[in-house]
Amino acid sequence: MSAPDGSPSPAELAHRATPTDYFANERTFLAWVRTSITVMAFGFVVAKFGLLLRELSGSSAKSPIPAPVSEATGVLLVVAGAALLVFSFVRFRATREDLDAGRYRVRTGLEWALTLTMVAIAVGLAAYLVGTG
Repeated sequence: MSAPDGSPSPAELAHRATPTDYFANERTFLAWVRTSITVMAFGFVVAKFGLLLRELSGSSAKSPIPAPVSEATGVLLVVAGAALLVFSFVRFRATREDLDAGRYRVRTGLEWALTLTMVAIAVGLAAYLVGTG
């Protein structure tokens, strides 16, 4: 509640966000953007890996990694990177609104989603490598 002269009360000042809070939120968002770009780039590499192996072998015979498997995995990674970008933007906006309102809520959904997605992809790739090796 404001003081009679209209100035903010000590409690309101204690919860007011500073510019450094907004800068930290922006840095965190940019880190998620870099992560999503990396995931999408890795997906592109995986999608083209089967083609690379076929070209390096010098024959048109079947490559060690069938193209549909590497393409599907790569597309999955590109989609995961794009989804990560969308979720990180939503989180950035929500955190900005929390800062504007003078509150802070811990959100761990994005970290869990990224971790579980990457673990699922890693387990799938490991199973594939064990099955073909």
